[in-house]
Amino acid sequence: MNKLLISFFLLLFSFIAQAQEPIEKDDANAIESYPNDHSFYQFLTLDSIEYSLSTPYHSFHTHIDNLEDDSYYPKIAAQVFPLSVGTLEERKKMAIELKMIYLANNIYINNIELPLTKDFKDPKTKTKRFQVSSKIPSIYLEYQNGRWKYSNYSCKAIHQLFVDTYPSFTRNVIVYTFQLQRSQEKFLGLKVWQWMSFLGFIIISYIYYFFSIWFTKQIVQRLLLRIKQEQLANIIIPKLRQPIAWASIMLIAYYSIAFLLLPNNISYILTLLFKIIFGVNCGILLYQLADIIIIRIGSFSQKSERIDTNLLPILKVIFRIIAISLGILFILNLLGYDITHLITGISFGGVAIAFAAQDALKNFIGSVMIFADKPFEVGDWVNVRGQEGIVEEIGFRTTRIRTFANSILNIPNGSMADSDIDNLGKRQFRRFKTNLSIPYGTPPDQIELFIKSIKKAVEDHPKTRKDFYEVRLNNFSSSSLDILLYIFFITKDWSEELQAREYLMLKILRIAEQIGIDFAFPTQTIHIAQNHDNDIHIADQQQ
Repeated sequence: MNKLLISFFLLLFSFIAQAQEPIEKDDANAIESYPNDHSFYQFLTLDSIEYSLSTPYHSFHTHIDNLEDDSYYPKIAAQVFPLSVGTLEERKKMAIELKMIYLANNIYINNIELPLTKDFKDPKTKTKRFQVSSKIPSIYLEYQNGRWKYSNYSCKAIHQLFVDTYPSFTRNVIVYTFQLQRSQEKFLGLKVWQWMSFLGFIIISYIYYFFSIWFTKQIVQRLLLRIKQEQLANIIIPKLRQPIAWASIMLIAYYSIAFLLLPNNISYILTLLFKIIFGVNCGILLYQLADIIIIRIGSFSQKSERIDTNLLPILKVIFRIIAISLGILFILNLLGYDITHLITGISFGGVAIAFAAQDALKNFIGSVMIFADKPFEVGDWVNVRGQEGIVEEIGFRTTRIRTFANSILNIPNGSMADSDIDNLGKRQFRRFKTNLSIPYGTPPDQIELFIKSIKKAVEDHPKTRKDFYEVRLNNFSSSSLDILLYIFFITKDWSEELQAREYLMLKILRIAEQIGIDFAFPTQTIHIAQNHDNDIHIADQQQ
């Protein structure tokens, strides 16, 4: 990070030096600030200085260009104000104050679309008026007797705007720096005090950066660790301290640039550079905040079962995409782009993409719903649309089920979310229902003893439900007496259920052996009857 900080300041110095080269070379084409077609635009002369008020473009340049160090002609700059407004000295002061207002609001020639049309009309009001910037709606040029000048309303608002823009202390500073600007010679394209200000800003920024890092590491983190906020101290603070430090430095630099009274081209590029670095760090901050949210959700999910940890990767991707999108839109907005049209375009584009990829989107939303609602988990025995099996994997698009035939069944998550899912793996109790068939002729006392012994076996079984079960002589079948065994096992999976069932069935077999109970099976009894005609009739009786 030290190298990054030093590289930034070296880049800043090299840019300032290069930005002055066109002025030092005195290239006429390079320093020409506006079209000087004398045959088309009306040019006037005052004190041997040419200027034009034919279009908003020319009037704005007349105002700003004639207050630069190399071309300081406040009398010419004052010509963009109506003659009926105050004295010449008052109009000069008005021109200087308005330029200071522009600097504070980062309004430069480079970032304003100035019309070169003599009869320009504002598209909103349909009048011959040009608003300089939406930041200061009370300042606008209007067409007056063939020339573009600031309106009387704007002239009355300038001084109050200047007072509001620069409070008492800063107003004194800007006035002092303006006087200092006029009294010193240049060195490498800038005044000595401007170079000293740059150097002071770099030193203060360097100290502030390392102090903020040291403060968060040595003071804030230790305090958080002392109050047992380990996650906040060891993960969240380290992620946030650098982007916050850089963003705050760029913010201070952005609002301080107006006090340096730099040439328009340098001020414009520097503010653009500061905006980009500030926006990038804000984007990084949003990106880190997205990760922090996931960390906090993950920490909460460990303490509560309301949030599935399998949902965290999806949320992480979604939050990061949102953070990157917001960061890009924020940077574009800082650079002066109208993001409302972009957002509208993205909205329509999103609708088109969603329509084209509706199946993929449906499956993705289905994945989110499965992770959020948790109708089943990996390892559960489920029945979906007549298909049974064990859930092996829940993906972003499909769910994989291992059927009992050992085949793999892949079902799209969109279909899973819309289906009736019978989750047999979530059963609290697993039912076991069967009939114990004993032969006719078994003594009733022996049957009662057999039933009581089975009930005791159920009560002694470690995996059976004790509050609800039935062991009853239930039915006279065609070849047996049926004892209903209706119980519930408390088990987690099918294998454990089979083990518990086996244990109980072996116990019942041993009880039957001890009591002397036989189990019936289907039999046939053949009766041979002889009538008076000696005909033989055979009757089969199913037993």
